[in-house]
Amino acid sequence: MPSPFRRRQIATCLSLCLLATSAAAQKDNSDDIDSTDYSYPVVITPTRLRQSLADVPASVTVITAETIRRYGITNIPDALRLVPGMAVTKSSGNEYRINYHGTGIVSPRRLNVLIDGVSVYRPALSRVEWAMLPVAMEDIDRIEVTRGPDSASYGPNSMMAVINILTKRPKDVERFTASVNVGSHHASESTLRLATRLGNDTHVSVTANAARDSGYDSAEIRGGQHDSSSVKRLNLRAQTDLSSDTSLELHASITQSRLDQPFNLDSFAQTFPDLSREERQLNLKWTKALSANHELQLRAYHTGADSRQPWQTCWPKIAFHPDVIEVLNRYPELSVALSRGLNFSNFAWRNPPAQADIDKVLAAVASLGGIGPALQEYACGQLNMDVTETRTQLEFQDTYVVSDSLRLVGGLGLRYQEGDSMTFLGGKSNNEVRWLFGHVEYRPSTSLTINLGGYGESNSLGPGTFSPRLAANYHLTESQSVRAVYSKGTRTPDLLEMKGQVAPYFDSVSPSVMGFTTGAPLTLFHGNPDLRPERITAFELGYLVALRQWGMTVDTRAFSERLANLISDYNAEFQGVAANNGSVRLDGLETQANWDLSAGWSGWLGYSYLLNHHASNPVEMSQWSRQSGSLGVSRAFSPRWRGALSHFFASGSGVSERLYERTDVTLTHDFAFGTQPVSALLVMGYLHTPTVNTYVNSIGYVSHSYNSRLSLIGKIRVAF
Repeated sequence: MPSPFRRRQIATCLSLCLLATSAAAQKDNSDDIDSTDYSYPVVITPTRLRQSLADVPASVTVITAETIRRYGITNIPDALRLVPGMAVTKSSGNEYRINYHGTGIVSPRRLNVLIDGVSVYRPALSRVEWAMLPVAMEDIDRIEVTRGPDSASYGPNSMMAVINILTKRPKDVERFTASVNVGSHHASESTLRLATRLGNDTHVSVTANAARDSGYDSAEIRGGQHDSSSVKRLNLRAQTDLSSDTSLELHASITQSRLDQPFNLDSFAQTFPDLSREERQLNLKWTKALSANHELQLRAYHTGADSRQPWQTCWPKIAFHPDVIEVLNRYPELSVALSRGLNFSNFAWRNPPAQADIDKVLAAVASLGGIGPALQEYACGQLNMDVTETRTQLEFQDTYVVSDSLRLVGGLGLRYQEGDSMTFLGGKSNNEVRWLFGHVEYRPSTSLTINLGGYGESNSLGPGTFSPRLAANYHLTESQSVRAVYSKGTRTPDLLEMKGQVAPYFDSVSPSVMGFTTGAPLTLFHGNPDLRPERITAFELGYLVALRQWGMTVDTRAFSERLANLISDYNAEFQGVAANNGSVRLDGLETQANWDLSAGWSGWLGYSYLLNHHASNPVEMSQWSRQSGSLGVSRAFSPRWRGALSHFFASGSGVSERLYERTDVTLTHDFAFGTQPVSALLVMGYLHTPTVNTYVNSIGYVSHSYNSRLSLIGKIRVAF
């Protein structure tokens, strides 16, 4: 039974939802050949065509730079709390687990994250490093979130949603920008950006950014809280007009970070397994306008990332005995019996070892002096989880406007990606991907828009995929439209799941055990080359209305999503092999709104009601909220003063999850320091629920918490 406060909160959100929903996008590049009607906000992410929200075949949330500034949002995960249905869990001080509509929290990997249309989804281990994204908040122009499968435009891994972070162009930013913000939990961030023009045709900007955070105050794990972070970013952007119809854009970046990691990775660790990472990116985009109705685009992209994560650890000698290693790798359950002193009474075997194998282990124990010395005497070495990942990609895109009623976009691409890790992959592993995509927007009448698209991919790891989408948008009036969308999406298993071998790799074990000094004593997981892609089938009905007399845009949708072939939990029951053993059904209702009631008043609202049912295992219910939402109101008191109030909540309905609730009050003031314009910002936050639980496996979870519910963030920004 909900508490009285919760019932009031739900009632408030539902009543506001009757008035409004939808997010506004900035009007961008209105002279582009694929631009459409601007009576509604325009987005580019869902189909690769610029489309009005009234014509787009999806639900889209847009978070503008102005929204980020008004509400004092200091990081991308917090910005995503504005998105209806987005599950955001800060699982440690330097790690976020983010899923659209939740499902598995152990390794979220069913949404794609792009920066200016280029994926930052890691190729080998299927993850997004939220704390280390190579973009500073000052450089963000807007964030477009396609809520629903978008594999028809961006292929596998865009299974549940796509987040596209669009940055400011060099010619649109101030020549000098400097900002510093400090806050609670020893959080600080500083940014310096310089921009200039070289000759008449080239604009360049360089952004340097450094951020740090001490993380949570306490954690219920061995060693306690140890989750601070330090990140440094350097970005170069350049845009050159090669001629009146040809342009070249360049983006180069390097990101260096250090993330503290707790002892829970290894219960025998003697030093913390802290992670150091460096990532390099180079992105080139060439655009050629063949005519007023025809444009070509060629994009080349390369990224490389090195993660270094060594630590000292001491394991019982028996774990390094070659005969024991051989048996344990075939019967992982035996490790539990071994830790119990080889007491097999009342032990429920799922895969009983042969008596000959048990005898081999007993002989190994005897050779080390018996069970006592075998378990209580240790050998030490350096264990590492180092990973090197690279991706090189080339993509061609052709956009053609046939007439006012027919627009086309299509293309093809090639990607080569590689991972190198002794612990995760047993060495080097790679794959090659080829794809074709296309989208057609057809308007048989002024009231009806038909969108049809698809994306086909061939992957050297396994079977190919094809993801289609069909949508119809009908304009009831100039200010109202309805849409029906049917789509399918996929997620391709990664290098780890298909070809991996997770085996902690030791260097220089001392003292040696029966000659063992270097290697991987225990294999915890084997890749499965027979895995099939994860799949989703989704259907939505949406209603969009623009209440222009109130400056309001409203978008509401009902949806049904069926997920199958999910690679849920390959550690369950000591399987140690990935399998397509998961499925879940998601149904619900979402609504979002933004409004400008007058010159001084503005606001936004998001609300989601979600049902997670028929889940095949607990993992697919480990992160989701039956009800979640956000509400913000901003008021300009004068040309120089503005205040804002925002509230975020998520019911935390997943396994072991807790309610998340936060209220922020933001005050901004613009003034002049001499002749230079300065902006000051203060955010006062109240975290109603300072403890976060994160599901680990079927037998437990990890808790992190802050000592104080109150937090403060102050920021100064100078730009001219």
